[in-house]
Amino acid sequence: MGGLAETWWLILLSVASGVTGQTLLKLGVGQPGGEAIEQGMGGLIRTIFTQPLVLAGLFFYGLGALAWISVLRRMDLSLAYPFLALNFVLIALVSRFFLGEEVPLLRWAGILIIVGGILVVARSSGQ
Repeated sequence: MGGLAETWWLILLSVASGVTGQTLLKLGVGQPGGEAIEQGMGGLIRTIFTQPLVLAGLFFYGLGALAWISVLRRMDLSLAYPFLALNFVLIALVSRFFLGEEVPLLRWAGILIIVGGILVVARSSGQ
């Protein structure tokens, strides 16, 4: 098994890959041709294979899943899993500052609560 530092890097890789994948999927379905997704399963499959950003998003999801599997081999699930909540934090930041979406104040308050929970879980790792 790898060291603790390696495990934390794998968690960060998993989270970063998930955020990147989600962002690329959002951008991909917003491209011309992405509306085919609304035409049922055939449209969904066509969108996946004709939109490079969608394919790239799925690639990053796969990369994140591989990193996550490696994390699960090294760390208790009850400790590791809450760190996936970082996805919520980073997606809100990307949505606001990269995609230009409005993120209401109440949502930011919820994100701060999530961050607090992550910090509590992180502190418990030494116990």
